[in-house]
Order: sequence, then structure tokens, then C-alpha cells
Amino acid sequence: MDRYVIRGGQAGYERLQLLARVRWTDTSALLQRAGVAAGMRCIDLGCGGGAVTLEIATMIAPDGHVRGIDMDEVKLDLARAAAATRGIENVEFRALNLNEWHETGAYDLVFCRFVLQHVRHPVEMLGRMWAAVRPGGVIIVEDPDFDGWCCHPPNDGFDFFLRAYSQAIAHWGGDHASGRKLYSYFLEAGIAHPEMTVLQPVYIADVDGKTLPLSTLEASGEAILDAGVASRKELDDAVVRLKEFTDDPRSLISGPRIFQLWARR
Repeated sequence: MDRYVIRGGQAGYERLQLLARVRWTDTSALLQRAGVAAGMRCIDLGCGGGAVTLEIATMIAPDGHVRGIDMDEVKLDLARAAAATRGIENVEFRALNLNEWHETGAYDLVFCRFVLQHVRHPVEMLGRMWAAVRPGGVIIVEDPDFDGWCCHPPNDGFDFFLRAYSQAIAHWGGDHASGRKLYSYFLEAGIAHPEMTVLQPVYIADVDGKTLPLSTLEASGEAILDAGVASRKELDDAVVRLKEFTDDPRSLISGPRIFQLWARR
């Protein structure tokens, strides 16, 4: 991968746990719809703190096995600790840059969620993912289209979040609008006839969901500054305004459009 614009370590792990709580219901439904079941051999690419990896492990137990791949050793250690606490043994976590990952015909499920937006060459990545799928196996990808974010009433901090994150991710080789492009990426990678759903959440009273823009802005702050997108004062002021907006029980935030695609080999 190129630079991952959202901070890692313990703070990054905690943010990913928040994201997992907010998004798991939809991801779980996707995995079930695509046929993930007991006994499968699976890989979760860019697994972060392993929240989804561990849920996959429970879905494919007792005879299935899942491997989580990420380049953040701190998150992986925390994921291993969570697996031990929950008594989940059919899982392994391995530190690896996704650009260095290559396997052929090894898995019944090759999965990644919210990863391709950070990848400079997503079609090439999808090609490697597809090559790793066994006959009869399935590839599943989720990625957002950040242009889908909106809020009411208007808020300067929210607008700053959208603009600054989009510019920073582009600076470091990613694409904030990758979700809408996934279908064409699949076809370019030689994955014919993918199935697709699109979701868009809305948050008013859901505290976890409503906090996602603020937590993402805070977590990507250093990447925003390093990219020269904004000054420290502009970033700090935006965080204050967005926090006030997030805490307002009358405000509404609609999340990005989430594109879910899957195909069976």
C-alpha cells in the first residue's frame, strides 16, 4: 500500500472498533448473502484491528480458517489478544504490506473492506485478489464513495472534513470516490458479472455512527497536515466546529455511499 492516511496504533485500533460496531450489521448480511459458511478457508486483506476477521472466524467455525493481513503490528497484536480473550482459535494474523501479497488459488473467500480507497493501483490489487480465489470461491469487496457524505444543517467543520480528507487521500495515492468505480475495476481485472448492492446510512441518535466524521478527521489529521492541505489552526478549528455539530441532538449526518461487490469463480 501507499501511505495509509488514518493513524494506526492503539488510537487507530479504537477507531476501527467504532467503525466495526457501526458497519457490522451490513457487512454480516453481505457475507451471508455471498455464501460465507462453515469450513471455508478465508483471507481478510487490510484487516486492521481484526474485528471483521474474528467475526468471519465464527461464521466458518469449527473447521474453517481465516487469515488477517495488515501492516500495523500494534493493531495485529491487539487483534491476537482479542482472539485469545474470545477463545477463537481458527484465526491467524500476519504483518505484511498488501503490495507484497501474492497467492494463487488458496482461498474460498478473499475479502477486503474500506481498503481499496487507499491503494494506488486498485485494478492490479483486484487481479491479485481474484487469482487467490479457488474455483467455487468468492471475492467480496466493500468500499465507500465519500462524495455521498452530507449533513443538515450545513456545517463548516463537516465541509472541511470532506474537502481535507479527499485531498489528503489523493495526495498519498488513494481515491476518496473509489466505491462508485468498483464495478468497472472488477471488469478491468477480469472479474465478469459481479453482483452489487449500495447502502447509505443516516445518523441522528446513533452516537457511534454520528461520530465517524469527527473520528476520521482527527485520525487523518497528521496526513492532512503532511500533505499541505491545511494548517494546524485550520484543522483544529474544524475539529471544534465538527464536534459541536456532532454533539447537537438535532443535527443529521448521512454517511458515504457504501458499494458492496462480490463474484464467484
